[in-house]
Amino acid sequence: MNKENKNILLLIIRGQTTNLGNIIFDYANKLLIANLTVQSSFFMMLYQSSESIVRLLFNLFAGYVADFSDRKRMLILTDVIAAIATFLLFLFYNPQNIWILVVVNILLAILFSFNGPAYKAIIKDLLSSDGIFTYNSISKIVAEIVGVGAPLASVFVIHQFGFRYGMLINSFSFIISALCEYRFHILHHHNTIQSKFFTGLREGFTYLYEDKTLLTILISSAFLNFLDAIYSFYLPFTSTFSQFHQIFAYILVSQSIGSILGALIISLNKKKIEPRYFLHFLLPGAVSLILINLFQSSQIILLILFALFSTTVSMFNVNLMSHLQVSIDSNFLGRIFSIIFTISGIFAPFGTMFASWIDFKNWQIFQYIGIVQLLIYIISLLALNKSSKKS
Repeated sequence: MNKENKNILLLIIRGQTTNLGNIIFDYANKLLIANLTVQSSFFMMLYQSSESIVRLLFNLFAGYVADFSDRKRMLILTDVIAAIATFLLFLFYNPQNIWILVVVNILLAILFSFNGPAYKAIIKDLLSSDGIFTYNSISKIVAEIVGVGAPLASVFVIHQFGFRYGMLINSFSFIISALCEYRFHILHHHNTIQSKFFTGLREGFTYLYEDKTLLTILISSAFLNFLDAIYSFYLPFTSTFSQFHQIFAYILVSQSIGSILGALIISLNKKKIEPRYFLHFLLPGAVSLILINLFQSSQIILLILFALFSTTVSMFNVNLMSHLQVSIDSNFLGRIFSIIFTISGIFAPFGTMFASWIDFKNWQIFQYIGIVQLLIYIISLLALNKSSKKS
């Protein structure tokens, strides 16, 4: 096995081990908080909102650090600290002291703020352009399989062994991640000239502003995140305003199948797709959402439409991530990803608040989401064509 293929294998093991551990850990904590006799709503709000706020506060600084430090060392260090924190939580677990869960979750959010941009950025140091597309597509497939199996594993672990063992599994997952990162082979070194924080941050925003294609994609993705928050908010309510019992569970399964199918299709296509072409994946996704309201009386067609939407989202996201990692200068990757994470972190809560405010529990909500996505697609395509003509 050559070094690049070994890196792909290590990246997949590292990413999905952490993903599995985090899902089990998060499930255990949320279930524990939900079962509190008093102040369960307060602690659930604190548990979830503190994580989002911390990431927004640290993301930009973390991106700067990722560009001007040893990314491999940062990944190992953050995962080792996370492993120690969750292991200590396992040792001193006390179901009556919920504050310690909140504190550890805040610490993990801080660590992830640094770990996330560094992980996205180091992929360009480990893989070639073709390797990046291969990794992102395979990783998406494995992530969807883990996403289906992890909740079942969570239920088994919690009911058989108790809450604290979810924390132990997460600790082991961080250790495995650190070991994988230690064995990374850096194939492409990058040399950066150190600059002060605000100067480096300004350079990142300038780089983004001057690349009109990248800027258009980022703005489009931000609005798509806003729509995704509304979509995710109303999806659980489908069982209440639908005539079909348990349709929400069936939709989740169809979405997983669609995501796996989309990633598989992308993995079979070895050619790099330009932004103005992979934006076309938004069109069938928008149309499938628009058609949902028309076929609300047919459960089979509804599930097919949700699967189709998920397929196109998967194809769009894999191509988007691959394009960013291939096209952005390695010296700016950390800062660009931190900007992306920050903007996504801002738009998603606004989408949730907007969904809560309009309180539109009806199949038509997906039709409206599809119409707005169609508008985003048309405007983005026009903007990309305009910028390409100028260049």
